[in-house]
Amino acid sequence: MYLQSSILRLRAVEPADADLMWLWETDSSQWAENGIRAPFSHNNLKQYAETYDADPIRSGQLRLIVELTPADNETECKAIGLVDLYDIDAVNRTAYTAIYICRDMRGKNYASEALLLLEPYCLQLLNLRILAAKICASNTGSIRLFEQLGYIREGCLSDWMMLGAQTFDLLYYTKHLKC
Repeated sequence: MYLQSSILRLRAVEPADADLMWLWETDSSQWAENGIRAPFSHNNLKQYAETYDADPIRSGQLRLIVELTPADNETECKAIGLVDLYDIDAVNRTAYTAIYICRDMRGKNYASEALLLLEPYCLQLLNLRILAAKICASNTGSIRLFEQLGYIREGCLSDWMMLGAQTFDLLYYTKHLKC
């Protein structure tokens, strides 16, 4: 499966992606803002890739690799990040989304492009009507990204996340998908 624009494509995870996913998942600078308390093991990620369930409604989740499409003189795409759907709820037609773009590729609108590529797939093929994002209040880059894409702040859980003795609010954003 490919979801593609002129600059990016989203594709299913392959077993060969386990090494790259492990590098991204072990970026400890992202853990606090993403609510991660322990890293995934390389084996966890390899097993996920090897047992990938192509039915996100049944599995309740979908992870896609974000790739740059090849330039005219290149033949291979370059993986630059991940986009996730999780807690997919077929009854209420909702899901949460999250995105990770590797550090050296940030600030180039790739996260926006990837999330916009995901929306028609969610609406037309998964029959979802609302996407949501949980964002740590200190993650100003993600807040800006989701607000620019039309996500509306729906709520705040005060002091919900902790890093050491410091607490952070957890913000909830939603976007109603339209035909």
